[in-house]
Order: sequence, then structure tokens, then C-alpha cells
Amino acid sequence: MTDSGTCVVFGGRGFLGQSLCRKLLGLGLRVRSISPSGQPSGDPEPWWSDVEWVEASLGSKLSASALEGTQFVFHLASTTVPSSSNTDIAYDLESNVLATVRTLEAAASTGVHRVVFVSSGGTVYGIAKEDAITEDHATEPICSHGIHKLMIEKYLHLFRVMKGLDSIVLRVSNMYGESQSCNKPLGAVAHFTARAVNGRPIELWGDGSTTRDYVHVDDVASALAIAVRYEGAERIFNIGTGRGTSLNDLIDMLRKRMARPIVVESRQARSFDVPKNVLSIGRARRELLWNPEIALESGLDRVVQRAQMKVAAHV
Repeated sequence: MTDSGTCVVFGGRGFLGQSLCRKLLGLGLRVRSISPSGQPSGDPEPWWSDVEWVEASLGSKLSASALEGTQFVFHLASTTVPSSSNTDIAYDLESNVLATVRTLEAAASTGVHRVVFVSSGGTVYGIAKEDAITEDHATEPICSHGIHKLMIEKYLHLFRVMKGLDSIVLRVSNMYGESQSCNKPLGAVAHFTARAVNGRPIELWGDGSTTRDYVHVDDVASALAIAVRYEGAERIFNIGTGRGTSLNDLIDMLRKRMARPIVVESRQARSFDVPKNVLSIGRARRELLWNPEIALESGLDRVVQRAQMKVAAHV
């Protein structure tokens, strides 16, 4: 991807979106972010002035018009998370699946070259039947969030067949990073770290054996940037680390980084949490020539340091 074409990032003001926008700018592309709230909140960062921030919702007429002159579209947007998606399934479908179909129609009609979609490697597969889940694993999601992600994958295939709109799907495992907010009910690394640094009890859902594949947000942004210029035949890729870490292990890692004791409060296990989810990333390594570069230990050091700096700034 060496040209100076325009990229549209749906969800560019979010956690992954901001990391991706910085990455794309560094590659010399023009970046247009489309999010319901427009520009990110907080103290402006220098690179913000290089992004065109559009305040619009996925699937709206304004967002469709913003696709004019665009070569690549990154679809990172979602109105739900696994824990909230089952609360109002109709809303999940309308705001995510239907809105995406409208966006794909606009993309096909305006000559977009490729759509790169962030799916959920943590939910589309359901309960794992393999220690390391490959892309060929059965897809049996147990929450509406996973179902809507899988439906969008199917519609991407339909638009590729019907209208020639090219697409790549990245099934991403559990992301974490220094800038992840605790405003949403997801992200064990962010929530556990914030509570530990602030001396508050960590809420542990279940017995702590729940195992996840934690991948740093910057590694995911790198995979997205590579996927947009991939020229091979594959269309679905797992993006993770291939390494499983239980919640108990994560808490032990935090204990080693804290000067104060960590208190853990147990809660009843949640029905939408699969026991184990670790992704096989052999296809991404082989086809995309992508490898995660940030190990959980060093990534967690960065998350803890950022959280401690925030606490110190408010003392």
C-alpha cells in the first residue's frame, strides 16, 4: 500500500480506530473517520489534525456520501459488546447488520476497492472444540454479538459475489492496550488494571479459569494495514497471539506489578462467556506475513504504567 489513496475508518475515534488511523497516516494515506461522535474527546493529539473527522452513524446517508472517492474502507464499528448484545437483539441487528448492509451498498455503488471488517474471534466460534481455534472451526456463537458479526461476514461474501466488492475479514481475539477505556463492560486487562491501581477489588466472573487470547491493539492495527493490500486468495484471518491466559493468571501477573495487595471478589459465571478461546494464527503468519510483536508481559507493563500515571496526575 504505497499510494496516497483515501481510507475511510468506521469507528475511527474508538480504541482500535485511533491506533489504526495513526498507522494509516504513517503509511502516507489520507484518512477519513466516521463515528457518531466525530472527533475523539480529551486533549487533542498532534495527529488529529491530519484526519478528517465525520460525525455520522454507520448506514446513514451522510456516512454513505462520505465514501465518495474512497479506495479502502475499514469497518471497526459496533453498537454492542457481547455482554450487552442479548439485551435487545432487534437493536443489535438493526444498528449493526442492517446498517452494515446499507454501507456495503454505498461502497459498491461508489467504487470502493476493498472493505476490511473487524469480526470477533472471541465470539463467532462459540465453545471451542480445539485448543487453538483455526478459521475452519465451526461457527456457533452463543451471544447476539457473535451472530451479528458472522452475519456481516456472510453479507461481505454475498457482495463480493454479486457486486464485485472485495473484502477481508479479521477475526480478532481479545484486544487490550494503554488507551483502552473502562467505560464499556469488556476488556479484562483494562478493568482489572484500573481496579488494582486504584486499590479497588477486582470482580472475577466465575472461578478464574476462563482463558483468553490477549492481543495488543497496535498489533491488530498492523494486521489491518497489511490486510488492505493483501493479494492472496484467503479472505478470513484469525488475529491474536496463539497464547492462552486465564483470568487467574492475569491477576497473578498484575500482583507482580503492584506495590499493594489485590483483592478479588468472585461473581457468578456469565452465560455468554465461553470457557476458553485461543486462536490459531498460522494463516495470518503464512499469508499476511504478520506476527504479533508485543508480548502480554511487556504490553501489561505499559498498561499498568499508564494507569499509574493517571492516578498520580489526579493526586
